[in-house]
Amino acid sequence: MIIGGSGLWLWVLLLISYAPDLQAQSGNPTDAMLTGQVRGEDGKGMPGVSVLLKGSSTGTTTDANGQYQIRASQNRGDGPATLVFSFVGYTPQEVAVGNGNGQPRSSIDVTLTPDEQSLNEVVVVGYGTQRRRDVTGAISTVSSQQIQQVPVTNVVQALQGRAPGVDVATNDYGPGESAAIRIRGNRSFRASNDPLFVVDGVPLSGGSLNDFNPGDIESLEVLRDASATAIYGSRGANGVILITTKRGKSGKTAITYDGFYGIQSPSKRLTLMNGPEFVEMNREAYRNRSTGFVYKSPTPNRLEDSTMFAGLDFYAWQNVRNAYDPDGSYHPERIQTTDWPGMILQSSALQSHQLTLSGGNEKTRFLLSGAYFSDNGVMKGKDFNRYTTRFNLDHQVSARARVGFSTTFAYSIQNKNTNTYYQASRVIPIAVPRDSLGALIFNPGNDAFTYNPLYDIEGVVREDRNTRFFGSLYAELDLIKGLKYRVNFGPDFSMTRGGIFYASLSSEGKGGAPSAQYNQNHRYGYTLENLLFYNRRFNDKHDLNLTVLQSIQDERTERSGSNVTGLPYEYQEFYNVGTAENITSVSSELSRWRLLSYMGRVNYNFASKYYLTLTGRLDGSSRLAPGRKFSFFPSASLAYNLSEEPFMRRVTFLDELKFRVGYGETGNTSIDPYQTQGSLGRTVYSWDEVPAFGFQPANIRNPNLFWERTASANIGLDFSLFKGRVSGSLNVYRSNTYDLLLQDQLPTVSGFGSYLRNIGSTRNDGVELNLSTVNVRTPGGFNWTTDWMFSRNREAIVELYKGKVDDLGNRWFIGQPLSVFYDYKFDRIWQNTPEDLELMKAFNDKGRNGFRPGDIKVVDVNNDGIINTADLTIVGNDRPKYIASLNNTFSYKGLELSVFAFTRQGLTYGTDIYNLSAFLGGRVNHVKVDYWTPTNTSGTFPRPSDRERPLYSSALRYSNGSFVRIRTATLAYTLPSALTNRLKLNRMRVYTTVDNPFIWTSNRDILDPEGAGAAETPNRIAFIFGLNVGL
Repeated sequence: MIIGGSGLWLWVLLLISYAPDLQAQSGNPTDAMLTGQVRGEDGKGMPGVSVLLKGSSTGTTTDANGQYQIRASQNRGDGPATLVFSFVGYTPQEVAVGNGNGQPRSSIDVTLTPDEQSLNEVVVVGYGTQRRRDVTGAISTVSSQQIQQVPVTNVVQALQGRAPGVDVATNDYGPGESAAIRIRGNRSFRASNDPLFVVDGVPLSGGSLNDFNPGDIESLEVLRDASATAIYGSRGANGVILITTKRGKSGKTAITYDGFYGIQSPSKRLTLMNGPEFVEMNREAYRNRSTGFVYKSPTPNRLEDSTMFAGLDFYAWQNVRNAYDPDGSYHPERIQTTDWPGMILQSSALQSHQLTLSGGNEKTRFLLSGAYFSDNGVMKGKDFNRYTTRFNLDHQVSARARVGFSTTFAYSIQNKNTNTYYQASRVIPIAVPRDSLGALIFNPGNDAFTYNPLYDIEGVVREDRNTRFFGSLYAELDLIKGLKYRVNFGPDFSMTRGGIFYASLSSEGKGGAPSAQYNQNHRYGYTLENLLFYNRRFNDKHDLNLTVLQSIQDERTERSGSNVTGLPYEYQEFYNVGTAENITSVSSELSRWRLLSYMGRVNYNFASKYYLTLTGRLDGSSRLAPGRKFSFFPSASLAYNLSEEPFMRRVTFLDELKFRVGYGETGNTSIDPYQTQGSLGRTVYSWDEVPAFGFQPANIRNPNLFWERTASANIGLDFSLFKGRVSGSLNVYRSNTYDLLLQDQLPTVSGFGSYLRNIGSTRNDGVELNLSTVNVRTPGGFNWTTDWMFSRNREAIVELYKGKVDDLGNRWFIGQPLSVFYDYKFDRIWQNTPEDLELMKAFNDKGRNGFRPGDIKVVDVNNDGIINTADLTIVGNDRPKYIASLNNTFSYKGLELSVFAFTRQGLTYGTDIYNLSAFLGGRVNHVKVDYWTPTNTSGTFPRPSDRERPLYSSALRYSNGSFVRIRTATLAYTLPSALTNRLKLNRMRVYTTVDNPFIWTSNRDILDPEGAGAAETPNRIAFIFGLNVGL
């Protein structure tokens, strides 16, 4: 409702902004009154044009007929007076007030022309570029300015809320971790649902996007429908994201610095029970016991406490005992609380620094950059550091030949540690971390399965080091007029080393022998493409563009690893595994695959009014068996630019109106190398009572496997109104994915329980809207713009291996999303009332559930008076019904304020924060909840008990996962050119950003509804200060 209300006010302000400017014009009483009219190319008056006296705050706007009047003299203190006429989508004009003869003019009429650069804005479409007005598919662009508004590790995180149809959700807030990205939903059960990334024309087949510095990105193009992604054939089903890096420009050599430094801290912590609350929860749990020691006193009793806490260590029991006076009086405020999570959380630095050198002339252009990024995280032992360099070069060899390249070298170090926040949240708050001598206590509270998290900070190392070289090299030759040949070569080499070490005194070591793992991954791949482009214009109305491609992609990966225990000295960590007493496992692996492709595309438009795009791609893969290696992926799309019709010119408020329709088929490269050939697995058996090893078939050979395919249809509308004041696009789509890879059942007498085959289908349909508005624009320089985004997607299973029959074992249901929560549905807490006692007795007599007042009551779905598996039901899913974002930008002169909000609505969240190994049982600490007692019958959680998993406790996992988040708020100031010129700078911008300052959600217990629903790495709030300087 808040967002809706804001939208109403926006439209009111939008209408007001078209009224003639009523601002009092400042000026000298001796200034002359100037009048005039501003017309468009059609000769008609243009309303709303800004008329500003250059270098002052004096200004006005034209009325409904394009007329204006303004007071101005022919000279100002710093020189001749000049009027500046400007309007969105048109080239600004500057006109001198004087007539050149020392006399002021009385009237100035101006004709504004459309800004050709705006009209001919170029977007990357895959294997080429197109004018945005000529695009027939569903394509979104995210600019470098939008990417850099959010301090992120990789570019995927910057996409959140920026492009319609793109759902970005962070699953892990640890430094260096990426986000899950889905374009128009999930399609596959077994294969990846991640989109294809293409960097400077080279498809990525492996590695991490963390290797690419967001500051090097010029733009991101998101191809969403099949008519746009079919050119990538077997890899286009999940959408395609084209990443274009910055390149040098002709002109003076420029040096720029872009950097920020910030302080981050946890945005939220779990609200755990403090010492007195934990002790009282234990008493209540023991009051509810049916066997063993039962706490009989309704109030705290020192003798019963000593019995209940007899198993605790000395320090924990001493803490409780201190709450009693000698006469037995109890003072809970004396119980000390140990803030275990606070010991492993921290405030730390978040910083990025980039230096760029660029320039060139008409023949050679270059860009060289070096960057450093560091995220020390909000949890001790987890951090990420990255060093990147980039060198881009474009050279005009001759009038017909061009060559160039872009290269990236990246080196990163990521420390992951363990989930120490989970360990810290479990430790009982009455225990202490150190004994009286200052030594760490390994099992605080004397619980054999609860470990001091401080040991893991030093005693656990989980480090990944990654080195990567990525390149894109090209050569172009103009063969004849309109015909161009291009060759692309993209090498991609990466080497990853993963090391894991667990000290003896750690949560994994458990006091035993120290252990380590050492893993290596060497990957080399390349892409080689030959392309022909033919562009021709006929009779000034017919535009024809042809693209032909032949491509080879090859990748080779080697993996090796070893696991050992019994290291003789711990300081060697994982660097000398050969000295270990025991080698528990050694492994190595080789994987290689190739892809051969042919592609053709035809783009045709008539008079910039009617558009046609036809695409066909033939992919052949070494992963498939002979006879099934090749598949063809076609697409077609049409567009009709209604605004080019003569009769539409009378509709003055309409700038552009284009209808689009497209259909295409794409694939999902979801079959692993060698999978069609079958495999052998090692087996252990006894031969004459002697252990022996052998091999047996592990997977059935299946030469009939082939790609999953997606057929997609899209209808779109692009529009621009009121001279560019309102613009956007609307898309409606449906995608059907079939030939899904699923395990089908086999008779066990065959030696296998199942085998992989192409069967089953899913469907995604939805609607997407993005809208940009210029809400306020005043002659004095104040502007307010808004970018809106809304996406709604519904995914559903259509068929499984038995047709339209549910698979209860895998929780797959026809008509439901691919992943659902299938569980008992929480109803309420059983009460100690005659009605509930009678109902509990009826249930207990039939189902032997043993219900008691204070227990969890779940819904009897089939109303048979028995709670069993027949009452399991779908309680929700983690797919949002819609996602939306709102970005408001306010600017005045060089000052700019930008606020970006994002929301995911209509999803269910499943959290494990109520199950920290024991649910209100007293063994470990618990999230502070309102639990039921005989004196607190309104409690929404069950009574504490010694049962670690109360009956049907899983029903409490689910809550509304909807949220609204202020993602960033940035206040920036760009110094005026007069000042930067004195400082001998091209530009200088300073800014401050607050990252993730606010979130609104219904579940206040969880850390974050997006990616931290359990006791795991919390999200951050960061205060950042940045600087952009150009020399």
